[in-house]
Amino acid sequence: MEAPKPPSERASGTPGENRPATAPASGKPVVVALIGLPGAGKSVVARALTDQLGLRRVCRDTIRHAMFPTCSYSFAEKRAAFRAAMLALEINCMPGESSVIDGVTFSRRRDLERVDAVIRHYNFTAIPVFLDCPPHVAHGRIAAEIEHNRHVARDRTPELVYEVQARFDPPPPSALLVDATQPAAEVCRIIVDAVARIRSGAQTSA
Repeated sequence: MEAPKPPSERASGTPGENRPATAPASGKPVVVALIGLPGAGKSVVARALTDQLGLRRVCRDTIRHAMFPTCSYSFAEKRAAFRAAMLALEINCMPGESSVIDGVTFSRRRDLERVDAVIRHYNFTAIPVFLDCPPHVAHGRIAAEIEHNRHVARDRTPELVYEVQARFDPPPPSALLVDATQPAAEVCRIIVDAVARIRSGAQTSA
C-alpha cells in the first residue's frame, strides 16, 4: 500500500475523482489496514480508532457471520466476506468517511493491493499498520479467548496462528511497525496518535 512515510523503526511508546469535494470532519480521509497474526490485537486497535477518531470499522469476521450464520469457514466463505468488506469500504469512501479494516490478517500482499484498488479513485490516504506479535504470544491470547468464548470466528484456534505465519508476506515498507507485545492501551495510544497526525497533515516523528 502506498502511504505517507511513518516512522521506519519499531514504535515502542514514542510517538478520487468520485470523492466528494469536501470530506467529513477531522481532516483528510484515511483507510487504516491492520496487519498481523490472529491474536495480535487488531480488533482492540480497530475499536479504539472507532471510539477515539470516529473511523468506521469494517470487520470481515462480522460480515462473514452475518452472511453465513451457519458457517463452515471455507475458503469460499472467507473470500465472499472479504469481497463484501471491500464493498462496504467503498460505500464508506463515497461520502468521504474514513475506515479501519478489521478481521483480515493481510498475510498476503495482494489483499492490501485490493484495498488500494478500492480507494485510489477517492483520493484517500492508506495507512498500513503492522502489529508485530510473536507467534507464541498470539497463540496464548487466542487460547485465552477460547476459554472465555470471546471471538465471533469459531475457526480461530491457537494452531491457526502458525498456519497464517507460514504464509505471511513481509509488511509493506511504508507500514507503521508497532510492538504488539506492549500493553493494549499503549499499542492503541501509539496507533491512534499516528493516525490522528496523518489525518491532520502533520508529519509523524521518529
